[in-house]
Amino acid sequence: MADRILIVEDDYQLRELLKIVLTEEGYAVDMAPDGQEAMNYLNKAKTDKTLPKLILLDLNMPVVDGWKVAAWLNADLDLRNIPLVVTSATKEHGEKAKALYADAYLVKPFSTDEILGIVTLLSMLG
Repeated sequence: MADRILIVEDDYQLRELLKIVLTEEGYAVDMAPDGQEAMNYLNKAKTDKTLPKLILLDLNMPVVDGWKVAAWLNADLDLRNIPLVVTSATKEHGEKAKALYADAYLVKPFSTDEILGIVTLLSMLG
């Protein structure tokens, strides 16, 4: 069974591109366009015992932003150990992201090689 990755990204084109790239590498990919949908997905995944092995989380999203999702993940004993890769268009968010226990931080735009390198590394460590 392929490792499952959750992509939480409000930009449709980026979300779809990431899905294509990660699927081609053999990962199973689920997606959420905002933080609320991500939290709903993760609550259901806890019940179904289908939690992702890694989460890619954009910080700046509508409805519920990535900051709130990251804090929520960290507060949940079932979710806090899932590797978290935070993305943002703003370089300055890196230190704050580390404070939220992000395992990696990527500034947009990033290359597919960058994302694949981080995902591969964190998948091996996780």
